[in-house]
Amino acid sequence: MSDVRKYETGSSQKQWNTLATVANLYYNSGLTQNQIADMMYTSRSKISRMLSEARELGIVEIRINEPWDRNETYEHDIQRKFGMQTVRVIRQRVPDDEEEALKDISRATAFYLDSILKPGMTVGISWGTTLYHITRRIRENNPKNIPVTVIPIMGAVMTGNPEKDSADLAKNLAVSYGGKYRYIYAPVYVQSREIRNSLLQDESISSTLELARKADVILTSIGSAETESWGYRLGGEDRRKLIESGAIGHIAGHFYNIRGEQVSTEYDDRMVGLDLDEISRCPNVICGAVGRKKALALIGAMNGKRIMTLIVDEECAEEILRLSDGMKDTN
Repeated sequence: MSDVRKYETGSSQKQWNTLATVANLYYNSGLTQNQIADMMYTSRSKISRMLSEARELGIVEIRINEPWDRNETYEHDIQRKFGMQTVRVIRQRVPDDEEEALKDISRATAFYLDSILKPGMTVGISWGTTLYHITRRIRENNPKNIPVTVIPIMGAVMTGNPEKDSADLAKNLAVSYGGKYRYIYAPVYVQSREIRNSLLQDESISSTLELARKADVILTSIGSAETESWGYRLGGEDRRKLIESGAIGHIAGHFYNIRGEQVSTEYDDRMVGLDLDEISRCPNVICGAVGRKKALALIGAMNGKRIMTLIVDEECAEEILRLSDGMKDTN
């Protein structure tokens, strides 16, 4: 057995061989780090560092078999085309069934979030049906002790279904992880710029928004300008004008075009929440979406680097690739 006390002075090939030996003993033979340390005349902490180095160098590659099938070809194509940080395309167990696809995307997004959150992180969250199902899925899983702070990134939408609003979603997500949460005690849109500016002077609201600006992760859904998800705010004529202005999608109340550039609306200076650029500055904006109808809005969001992690069903991914292949370069 090699004496790893001479590891640092060995050639690159000898170091590689030693790392491979340590990794094989640990991962394949099932020996503990203490047992390996005794066999190789070194300390457990040294073995721990060598195992980390083996992973960094690619000697050890760990693959977790997730409890669903993924279309890795679509993942690679979307990641390459749009420069995404992470892409997950979930194969549908029941073709052409959006309800089942929503369940699959909720499970996959919950699984991904579990894998990246660490104690002390700040998580921003918007609103919507997809996020409601994601947070419910997390809540239904075993309780976790990952004390994070969850912050709404916008005021209350107040659609008559509070469980899908950002405040309730923030609370439910925080409780699921054994963490803390904050509220924004204001509607997402107010009657005038003056009222908005007055609300932003409130310490509770301003401090919560400041925390949201520093979020490590933002979890959001995405909407199509063609649908009526904002119908309680935008009448048919307003939506028509937005579409004529080039709007194709919206994130957290902000509309944008195919290049991901914000499309101005009369609500912009009356909104209580993060603006689109503040959301985009978060290190990891995670978006879960379902269905072909979301594809165009997702293309715009990815073109504008508004989201960094995408988790979608196979039909949505297929439509993203079909539409983007037929477009001129919009980046």
